Amino acid sequence: MGNKPFSLSVKALVRDANGCCLLLRRSAASEGNAGKWDLPGGKLDPGESVDRALCREVAEETGLAVSVERVVGAAQSELPDRIIAYLVMEARAGSGPVRLSAEHDDFTWADVRELARMDLAPPFLAFARTYGRAREE
Repeated sequence: MGNKPFSLSVKALVRDANGCCLLLRRSAASEGNAGKWDLPGGKLDPGESVDRALCREVAEETGLAVSVERVVGAAQSELPDRIIAYLVMEARAGSGPVRLSAEHDDFTWADVRELARMDLAPPFLAFARTYGRAREE
């Protein structure tokens, strides 16, 4: 990894009233992980708090208002120019329909036990296995 700078991205594991998790499929035009299932979220704006950034990103990508509840994991991916550190936070979905941004072309509400079997973006595979096992116990 060397001397690459780290950047922070927040991701939401959005749960509905039934405990299912919202996954978004990255569009074919996506620069990274096209066609893979992903968690809503993204980069923090300068000076923005983690929870505010997460709520903003989820609203931009899904049209949903969420309430952030707790940190549930972390992940990272290496790009040619930097390393992205992901902070994964559990959030509860408010009411209303999902309205996707252009970044994504589909969504699904997946049972926690199904997360590890989904075609997830690579940085989140280990997280999905750990999170799913912890919820089965």
